[in-house]
Amino acid sequence: MADQADAVPTPDGAMTPDEFMVRLRQLKEWTGLTYRDLEARSRSTGGHLARSTLASTLRRNALPRQEFVEAMVRACGLDPAPWARARRRLAVLHAAAEPAADRAPGARGTAPRQLPPAPPVLVGRDAELGRLARMLGAAPVTVISGPPGAGKTAVGVRAAHLVADRFPDGQLYVDLRGTAPNDEPLTPAEIAGVLLRSLGEGDARAAADAGEAAGRLRTALSGRRVLIMLDDVASAAQVRWLAPCGGGSAVLLTSRATLTSLDGSRHVRLGALPPDRARQALELFLGAERVRGEPEAVRTLADLCDRLPLALRIAAARLAARPEWPVRALVERMADPRRRLDELRVDDMDMRASLAVSFADLARGRDEAARLAVRVLGLPAEPPDGQVRTATAASLLDVPPDSAERALERLVDVGLAESSAPCRYRVPGLVRLFALEPNGRREPAVRRRQRRPAPTRSGGRRRSARRCSATAPS
Repeated sequence: MADQADAVPTPDGAMTPDEFMVRLRQLKEWTGLTYRDLEARSRSTGGHLARSTLASTLRRNALPRQEFVEAMVRACGLDPAPWARARRRLAVLHAAAEPAADRAPGARGTAPRQLPPAPPVLVGRDAELGRLARMLGAAPVTVISGPPGAGKTAVGVRAAHLVADRFPDGQLYVDLRGTAPNDEPLTPAEIAGVLLRSLGEGDARAAADAGEAAGRLRTALSGRRVLIMLDDVASAAQVRWLAPCGGGSAVLLTSRATLTSLDGSRHVRLGALPPDRARQALELFLGAERVRGEPEAVRTLADLCDRLPLALRIAAARLAARPEWPVRALVERMADPRRRLDELRVDDMDMRASLAVSFADLARGRDEAARLAVRVLGLPAEPPDGQVRTATAASLLDVPPDSAERALERLVDVGLAESSAPCRYRVPGLVRLFALEPNGRREPAVRRRQRRPAPTRSGGRRRSARRCSATAPS
């Protein structure tokens, strides 16, 4: 194998599947290993890469399977993570533009119809769908935000289908995978390239910066009425260049972040379902007879799920696979806080995994508010309503009330807490359970101490505590 570390081929800079495959072939050549060698090395690391598979895959220019990339790079003796990230990024960039691939470059013929299928039934979101239908087109940017498991994508896709006829020149859809673990968010220029290719524009190479990307897209949208749905946005900075996109087109965004700083944007915040809607959601999947036969158990099950659509769907799926179980059987299992998140997992739906992404994003924050926010999640809730008050958090964390408040506000911004009044917050039960798991947080839990007044070493602390006590309901 070559000794020059600086000569190692990398996937950096690959903008197309062709370029990625060129680099993968260069990696094989750099190692000096034969197909037989790679097969043996793969077997020694627990994988299985047949010589024939290696040869045929490396001859093609299409993106290989993720498992192939990871196994081959590992067999070459390198960390497969950078290659896996590059492969995922290219898959997102080019899969989003596939519906336009059969059109000639620059052609404005068939309008793209990229929206995923709408969910056949969406329980408990009629009011939100009505608001979205009125907003889309009336405002240049519409944002759907909410906590993990609130059903933002389902509501967004359903709303987009409801208004699709207002946008006869096409509906574009890109999953930005803003909360996908280990994926780097797409840049504004990359997003613009996806959208331009979907519109059939010939010169859709990456722009130099966000300004150039926005200019190209405005030009392409000129005279058109197009609906653009960007799903799972990571941050406002990722999509700020889209606001406004110009003309009669509209942008629909979904995100766990609030994105309230976007110019010209209007917002719909999704939260827990009302109790009666949560029951209807369970009826949809379990049948009315089974649900109405145990009204108290159903009510408790919905509360244990925080009445979140994803958690309710998982619980219903588990019960549907066990038709002989009474609802109370699952309730009894979930009543144990230590196993509740274990019960909320079926097939590829996993409430713990959904929460983990938000926690990881928060833990990566380098500012004081992010670090304190992670610690806040381990604070004891105040019965009976599970509230966390600013003054209490400041005392337990031994920080000024202003710092505690910024941390709590950060939790609201990322969908991990709710605020019904200034200085008064609530962390949902499932979020708190995840935070208290050994791997849920990087900071140790704060032990409950005897409550004492917030420190008053400075006038700033006294003023902040006095403001909170005056405005928060008792």
